Amino acid sequence: MPVQQFGELISDPQKLTRHIIKVILTSLSLAVVAGYFFDQKFSAFFAEPSIRDTFRGPARILTDIGLSEYYFVLALATWAFAKWVAPRISALKKHANRVDFYRRWGLNFFVALIVSGLITHIIKFTAGRQRPHKTPNFDPFVFNPFTTHWHWHSFSSGHSQVIFTAATMMSVAFPRFRWFWIPFAMLICVTRIVVHDHFLSDIIFGACVGYVGTLLALSLMRTKTQNGLY
Repeated sequence: MPVQQFGELISDPQKLTRHIIKVILTSLSLAVVAGYFFDQKFSAFFAEPSIRDTFRGPARILTDIGLSEYYFVLALATWAFAKWVAPRISALKKHANRVDFYRRWGLNFFVALIVSGLITHIIKFTAGRQRPHKTPNFDPFVFNPFTTHWHWHSFSSGHSQVIFTAATMMSVAFPRFRWFWIPFAMLICVTRIVVHDHFLSDIIFGACVGYVGTLLALSLMRTKTQNGLY
């Protein structure tokens, strides 16, 4: 079975609560600092013609890796394959425990995407922060709370939330490659700044929501269902 490095954290509610509070407070602090000192500068930097012409094209391609539909399909496909197809393949019968792990992993991944996605949309709707490409001179302090238009849904970044949900779940399933998942997720997050869909502070807190939402989903699946991973 894969090494489940979050097991001790998920199985201890007090430790999990302390960890989540620490992550949220740290991320909020970093987002505030970024908002006041770096958001506008980073957006302006990537708007310079030479920088924009070099990085915007590749970033526009890479940024779509953070679209949620890919991971919903992956989660449901993994769950469905492990539940209905794999048990009928004779070569996989000796790996029944591993197959069952991936069945539960796919289901947990699906729930993690829903939980973290709901949190993100609530924050977006409540904050109403205007996106960089719609603000005068990349002003990071233009807000219109409680609006449904996507131009006002900059904080926090949905792509960052999705890719960090995916990176966390991939680290659960394939812990030997966790050195890759998080840096790769960070790269995808940065593309959101390059294409001027988000500020630095947006991606910082979006990543936090993805990670924290995943932990909450794993805890929920453990305590409320028979399909927990830990």
